[in-house]
Amino acid sequence: MNSIDLGKYKEAGARIFTDRDMGVIARKELELDKLEKNGQITVLLPEDTWGVNPSFFGGMFETSIRSMGHEFRQKYVFKYPDGTELNDTLKKNIENDFDYVMRGLS
Repeated sequence: MNSIDLGKYKEAGARIFTDRDMGVIARKELELDKLEKNGQITVLLPEDTWGVNPSFFGGMFETSIRSMGHEFRQKYVFKYPDGTELNDTLKKNIENDFDYVMRGLS
């Protein structure tokens, strides 16, 4: 299983991932197009994360969602670095971000 750590893609001290351009940079640097060919990807979010802005999420994952649709949810799993599940608020935030990108593709 592949895992990617998003920690370096938010401003120092920030608790929210923001900026579409930063999401695009993360996608490129993490080589998501290559990783997607090799099974499930675990996305690791720092424990102090409060949220992921839809613009960052879209910049990073819109290409994947465009090609995979709802299968994106099986390909990408979001967790904390210690492997535990995200808290309910952050899970809901990620789900809302996914829905936001899907609406933009319609």
